[in-house]
Amino acid sequence: MAEPSILLTLVLFGGWAALDGTAAGQFMISRPIVSATLAGWLMGDANTGLLVGVILETLYVGDLPAGGARLPETGPASVVAAVTAVWIGGAGGLAVGSALGVLWGVLGGMSVTLQRRLNGVLVTPPEGGWKRAGQLALRHWSCLVTDAFRGAFLTATGLVLAAWLAPLVDGRWPLGLESTVPLLLIPAFLSGGRLLRAWDVAGKRAVLLGVGCALGVALGLGG
Repeated sequence: MAEPSILLTLVLFGGWAALDGTAAGQFMISRPIVSATLAGWLMGDANTGLLVGVILETLYVGDLPAGGARLPETGPASVVAAVTAVWIGGAGGLAVGSALGVLWGVLGGMSVTLQRRLNGVLVTPPEGGWKRAGQLALRHWSCLVTDAFRGAFLTATGLVLAAWLAPLVDGRWPLGLESTVPLLLIPAFLSGGRLLRAWDVAGKRAVLLGVGCALGVALGLGG
């Protein structure tokens, strides 16, 4: 288990990743390949973090933030996924960490919807409008603070669950790393198909998706 200072840093990093997704910065810190790698590095295993990040990144590559679509939140979820993978270790850690990352991404997306509703309440002007610009600025800062707290809370609860799961899963995953990685990458072909659909290349989409799935299954069985 990590030192308390490392855990606190991870929780704060999860809050930053939540802000980076939309509210502030958008420096791509929230992308899985970045946030998971950094989380793994903080845990002393950047390679595992990078591998988790690649898996989650390929899974979400087909998600396009267009219109009113509600997408999974990848930042805090990737931190949780990487830390889980490092704690459990091996192929089992990679599988459980990736699964927990997907689940936490969905929960994060739901919390983003609630956060935006709260933002609407916080910045609703009072009767007569805002008297001073500072009042509105304070409301905007309160939106950022609550968003960061939301991300930190998501990360902290995910780490608590990961700490509980680690001793239960340790050594019980039946597959090796050479079989687990292709198995986890199979959903990435589905995500790639969605992306190709958005580019309106339906014929190529069917061929690439079929070949990709076949290769993924072949690699998994071959391992």
